[in-house]
Amino acid sequence: MRTRTRRAAATAVLLPLLAAAVGCQAAGTRGKPAAEAPSPTGKPVYEEKLADQLNAAARATAATGSARFTATLSYGSAEGTAVETTTGVLDYARDSARVTRSYVVPRGFPEDTATELGLPSGARDPQVFAVEENDVGYRTARGTWLRYDASGSKEFTDRVGEILALAGESEPWGGTLADVVRHADPERAPRTGADGRRTYRVDVYGRSLTDLLPAGIRYASRDARTPGEVPVTVVLDKDGRLLSAEADYAPLLRGLRGAGVLRGVTSLRATYTLTGHGGQTVPGIPAGERTEDAERVTAALVEVKPGACASTDTGLGSADRLVRPVACGKDADVRVFAVQRVDETYRNKDPQGLGRALAAARCREDLRTVPAAWTRDAHPAGTYQVGGTETVSYGYTGPEATVSGDFVCYVTLR
Repeated sequence: MRTRTRRAAATAVLLPLLAAAVGCQAAGTRGKPAAEAPSPTGKPVYEEKLADQLNAAARATAATGSARFTATLSYGSAEGTAVETTTGVLDYARDSARVTRSYVVPRGFPEDTATELGLPSGARDPQVFAVEENDVGYRTARGTWLRYDASGSKEFTDRVGEILALAGESEPWGGTLADVVRHADPERAPRTGADGRRTYRVDVYGRSLTDLLPAGIRYASRDARTPGEVPVTVVLDKDGRLLSAEADYAPLLRGLRGAGVLRGVTSLRATYTLTGHGGQTVPGIPAGERTEDAERVTAALVEVKPGACASTDTGLGSADRLVRPVACGKDADVRVFAVQRVDETYRNKDPQGLGRALAAARCREDLRTVPAAWTRDAHPAGTYQVGGTETVSYGYTGPEATVSGDFVCYVTLR
C-alpha cells in the first residue's frame, strides 16, 4: 500500500464554509562541523585559487571570533513591500548567537500572501532567539524562555525541525545568504575598490536561494521550474572577510508563481551584512528569566481538550505544529472546540482534501452543540479554523483510497 501524508495548515473560514488549507513541513536536526582555520592552506584569502576564495573568506570571517549581522527578506507587491529583518550577534568560537527577528507589513499587502509567508497581519513584538551550539531558545512574550533541545526525542525534534535549523550547519545562525556564499565558486575575478574591498558576482543554484524562504514556500518550490543558477553579489573587505551579500530573486519568481506560490509578490530580494568583526559578545540569558523545556510544556493542538485554550507563542509561527497549553485568559491565542478523527474509504474519487473537507463539515456541526463561550471570542468574528494531518493510502489494485487523520476545530482569540 502506498501512503501519502499531508498536513492541513490552520486557515480561517466562514462558519458556513467547509474549507481549510494545506501547508507541509518537513525538517530535522543537523550537526555542525568543528571550527575551521582561515583557509585550507593557511594562505591569505586572496592568494587562494579564485574558485576557493569565498570558502576561504567564510573561514577567515569565523576566525575573527565574532560579528554583528543583519539579514533581510523583502517581498514587494502592488500595495507595498513587506520586510522580514533579522539582526543579531554571532560568536563563531562558542557556536552561539543572540538574534532578534521583526516584521514590517504595509497596510494593503495581500492578505493571502502574508499568510503564505507567515507574516503577521497586525503589529507583533520582535521575536528573540538564543542559540547554543545545536540548541535554540525562544523568549516568549511573558518573559520565559522555551528551550528546544536538539537531543530531545525523535518525535519532538521532527516536529520542531524548523526552529532547530536556526542553529545553522556552518554558521551559529542558519538560513541566511552566508550559508550560500561559503559554497559559491567564483568564475570571474572580483572588482577591487580603492579601499581594497573585493566585489564578486557569482552564480548559485536557485534551489540554494529558495531554501532561505519560509518552510511552506520551500516545500511548494520543489515543483517549480526555476533557472539553474541565479547571480549573487558578494563583498569582502581588504582582509578577505565577508561584509555583505545580496540576491535578487527575480529570475525565480516566475517559476514560483507557476508552482502556485507567491502570486501576490512582484519582487523579492535577500540581503546579508556583517559588521564589527572580532569585537562582539553574545549576551547570555539573564539569570532572572526562567527557562522551560519546550518538549515538556508544549503539545500538538489535537491533544488539547475541547474547551481548553493554548498559546501559539512558541517561536514556531503556526498553531498547527505545537502550542503551549495555558488557562483561557490573557495568555491564550486559540481555543479548541472539537477534535475529529477521520477514517474513510473512497472509490473512484480523487481523495486529496476529502479528509479536511469532512473534518470541516463536522466542525460546523459541532458549533451547534458546543457551549457558546467556547467560540464567541473568535477573531475575526464569525470564523473558525481547522488543522491537522491527512494521510491518503492507495491500494496496489483497484480504485479505492483510504483517507485518515486527526483534525482539530478551533478559534483564534486575537
